[in-house]
Amino acid sequence: MNNNLKVGLFLTLGLIVLISSVFMLGSNKSLFQKSYQIVAHFDSVQGLNTGAIVSISGFKIGNVQTIEFDEVTNLVKVIFLVDEDFAKKIRADSIVEIKTQGALGDKFLYITPGKSQEVVKDGSELKAEYGNDILSIISKRGSESDKIFDTIQNLNTLTKSLVEHNRLPSAIAKLDMAAGNLNDSSLKIKQALQGGHLEKSIIKMDNILEKIDNGQGTLGALINDRSLHERLKNLLGAGQKQQQVKSIMKSSVDEN
Repeated sequence: MNNNLKVGLFLTLGLIVLISSVFMLGSNKSLFQKSYQIVAHFDSVQGLNTGAIVSISGFKIGNVQTIEFDEVTNLVKVIFLVDEDFAKKIRADSIVEIKTQGALGDKFLYITPGKSQEVVKDGSELKAEYGNDILSIISKRGSESDKIFDTIQNLNTLTKSLVEHNRLPSAIAKLDMAAGNLNDSSLKIKQALQGGHLEKSIIKMDNILEKIDNGQGTLGALINDRSLHERLKNLLGAGQKQQQVKSIMKSSVDEN
């Protein structure tokens, strides 16, 4: 083997190693470190890219390998690699979320450790949830988040109008007056409760209702005595009939 051939093979091997190293560094993966492959399905992965960081309790443990649409589940399938040393920290009931980090809004996978005794295995699937941080919620809601900004804009316009027309002191004075009135009402209610006036009124009302229920007094007799009710009904009915008879007789006399 001549020297030129040896140099060519050496350069080729060196180039292969260099390219492999670049790819490994780009994916933040060690060349000789064993990794576990874990799967999660999301309804939305907006902003998440391959190579994104995977962390557990704030520790970086891997990277996203592939993101693809699953035709069977109609969800987005995310496959990520986790270092074998950290895979033992992930339980079968652990939850993986998409969260946002930094001012630029970079997405990453955040794993919440579970309480199960079963450790995740290579090829396992974790339950997926969307992040609950403010940026993730806004990202998931999409167009609905415009309502939040509209509300903020309206509040800003209202505040600006109050300041420009010098209405802010008046509004504050009215709020202070309303707060004072509410405080006075609270004090009166508190005094009534402390003085026993409310309790006494309730006791009196209870005594009155008890007397009515026992048939005492006119109202009690009217409610509890069925015969009195029927006599009163007949009396009113008889009066109406007498009135009708008088009306007919009067009409007959007028005609004659």
